Amino acid sequence: MTRAGAPTRTTARATTRPTARIAAGAASVLVAVAVMSGCAGNNVPPPTEVRLTAEGFEPVTVETSAGSEVRFVNRSERPQHLASIALDDGAAAVPPGAAPIDSGRLVAGATYAARLDVPGEYVVEARLAGTGTPALVTIQVKELP
Repeated sequence: MTRAGAPTRTTARATTRPTARIAAGAASVLVAVAVMSGCAGNNVPPPTEVRLTAEGFEPVTVETSAGSEVRFVNRSERPQHLASIALDDGAAAVPPGAAPIDSGRLVAGATYAARLDVPGEYVVEARLAGTGTPALVTIQVKELP
């Protein structure tokens, strides 16, 4: 029994649950619209894929826009390591202010992604496992219009 005028738990739940579900659903829709509209309006191209095979990089030259992501996929059957090449002065072959690229050990089938925010030329090398042969890819990053 309840006191006269006092709400019961079942009455309170019955009236708030549908409202809470509608509010949660509306919030989800708003978040999805915000994410999609943010992606559509920023002019950043989709990720670029560079494959590393037993023979080397495919393609060997890439052009993309600042802020884009380059995905390096190890399509060889062995672990690989890719990194920005070192210039004669020991600096990495990346534009001034950009971080060097270094995948660490990249097992067969794995992907390493790098977001390239600074326009300029990036040169990445892999010493092909098993042969030690150097493979190079050059990535030209252009400023966004």
